[in-house]
Amino acid sequence: MSLYQTLYYMSLIGGVAGLLSWAVTALLAALLPAERFTSLSDLIAVVLLGGFIGGLTVAFSDRWSGNRVLPRWVVSGVGIGIAAGLCSWLLQIPVADKLGPQAPFLARLIAWMLAGSLIGLGLGLRWAAVNRARIIHACAGGLAGGTIGGLIFLTLGSRVPDLSQALGFMFIGVGICFGVTLAPILLRDGVLEFISSGDPRAQGKFGLTHKQWELQQGDSYLIGSQSVDMSRTVYRPEVHVFIPDATVAPRHAILFGKQGRFFLARHPEISNQSGLARFVTRVRGRTVTVTQELHDRDDILLGRTALRFTMRRKERSEA
Repeated sequence: MSLYQTLYYMSLIGGVAGLLSWAVTALLAALLPAERFTSLSDLIAVVLLGGFIGGLTVAFSDRWSGNRVLPRWVVSGVGIGIAAGLCSWLLQIPVADKLGPQAPFLARLIAWMLAGSLIGLGLGLRWAAVNRARIIHACAGGLAGGTIGGLIFLTLGSRVPDLSQALGFMFIGVGICFGVTLAPILLRDGVLEFISSGDPRAQGKFGLTHKQWELQQGDSYLIGSQSVDMSRTVYRPEVHVFIPDATVAPRHAILFGKQGRFFLARHPEISNQSGLARFVTRVRGRTVTVTQELHDRDDILLGRTALRFTMRRKERSEA
């Protein structure tokens, strides 16, 4: 699956999450007494939206990255999405009280914008260990989606209320997931591509698709074979570039971007003499002992797995 296919499917996931939240909200509206539902409608809507987007986004992201989807990570995504939705509802209350009587249209639009940006902010926390800028990307995507969704709902709400609300929810979901996925693609400075592996598991997982990992300046990626079952984190994989190669250490190497350049370093756990002998780490055929700067089209060998590093920024400047 290419990165642009990922962008499409990630946005589709956001749209489905928005549609599901609208459907459940509509169902509750039909089941609950009108007065009781009206007082809680905004709270129910943003909590459902955050929960669905959080859970589905985590599940799809892990599936695409090659990791097994862990229920605890999905539950954490749902919980963070719900918490973000609840925070946006709490912030909507003073806005509605102070601005609602004079400018109801603007107050409702701000409410949608708050919901989108805060849910996006919560989802962006999952990528904070890689690059904190991802939080801003997700928040900005959610803000854009919330703005578009709010305008659709408020413009068409009086004529086709159900359709406009459904479209509004969908656009918020698409905006959040679009922001999380699009920014790393557009802003990427390099790509790490799977070429081949002597380990059947790695070859079977990535051989046909030639899996790619996008890289940005400021990013720091942990590369290794540690399975998700061994991860101590509750919301995200500890290993960002997962390679199921028996000759790759659980925490094998760290790839990071700094001051316009990229570097590959052995993980401290395998930097001793036994690690040097046991776990192969080579760039351009030369063994990496501590840290090695990467150049465009460099071949990397980790264990029995061959990767290739490409500088995207350099390619664009030469074109």
